[in-house]
Amino acid sequence: MGVKPLAIQWAGPAEDSLDRLLSWIEAENPAAARKLWSRVMAGVEQASRYPELAPHIPDLGRAYREILAVRPFRVIYRVEGGVLRVTAVMRQEQDFDPQRFLKD
Repeated sequence: MGVKPLAIQWAGPAEDSLDRLLSWIEAENPAAARKLWSRVMAGVEQASRYPELAPHIPDLGRAYREILAVRPFRVIYRVEGGVLRVTAVMRQEQDFDPQRFLKD
C-alpha cells in the first residue's frame, strides 16, 4: 500500500520566483530549464510523500524544510494542516533573509 501524498500548494512569490529563474535559464539553454523544472517538480512530489525526510532550516526553526535534490535552487516548504506549502524558491548563492522570502 502506497503513502498518500500531501496536497501541494505554492505561495505566489515562490511560484513567481521559480518562473523567473527558469525563464532566465531558458533564454540560454531551454533543455537545461526543462530539466531543472522536472527536478523541482519531482522533488516537491517526493516531499509531499515524505515531508519529514528533508532537513530543517536552522535559521527558521523546525517548521521549514529544504528540498536538497534541486541544486542550484533552494526549495523551501512547510507542512500545515495536511498541506505541503512551497514558500520560497531561490538560487543557492542568494543571500538568505527569511523575512524577505517567507512572507506568504
